[in-house]
Amino acid sequence: MPKGVYKRKEETRIKMSLSRKGIVPWNKGKVGVQKCSKETRIKMSNSRKGNKRKPMSLQGRINIGKSRIGKRATKETKEKMRISHSGEKSHLWKGGKRILSDIIRSSFPYRQWRSDVFTRDNFTCQECGDKKGGNLESHHIKSLSKIIQEYNIKTLEQALSCEELWNINNGQTLCEDCHKKTNNFGRKNI
Repeated sequence: MPKGVYKRKEETRIKMSLSRKGIVPWNKGKVGVQKCSKETRIKMSNSRKGNKRKPMSLQGRINIGKSRIGKRATKETKEKMRISHSGEKSHLWKGGKRILSDIIRSSFPYRQWRSDVFTRDNFTCQECGDKKGGNLESHHIKSLSKIIQEYNIKTLEQALSCEELWNINNGQTLCEDCHKKTNNFGRKNI
């Protein structure tokens, strides 16, 4: 019955109120708080001794050995954890392979090319004129992936010898929003 639609008689409301007296909502409808006798409490205590149950706050959590919840690891422990999950032991390990474009982008000549493009464009977005420093990105007009495919570049040494890759006329300064609008951002053209 929808609430507030029907008006109940005073007699009905009193009966409903009396039927709910003594029910504690958080006690799942049980009438009153049932207290156990001292004898019953001793029996319950004795039955639980030696029973290695998890505390209520840890039930349903993964067993992590000694409870470390709320405790900080020392620097030595952090270092051991870092070593135990790095390199080949990491679940993200792919046999030491790195994507060639990531290797190129982390190289010094790429950072130099990027800096030269920013300097030439006076640290200003060439589309909208934005000058926010942390918002600017360098954009390859002819995409890095197309150059790598066209010249069949397989190693960093081959990339360093490719002149088109480092030509500042193939780059322009764009803000983040304008860069996302280009036709080759995020490998759209592949």
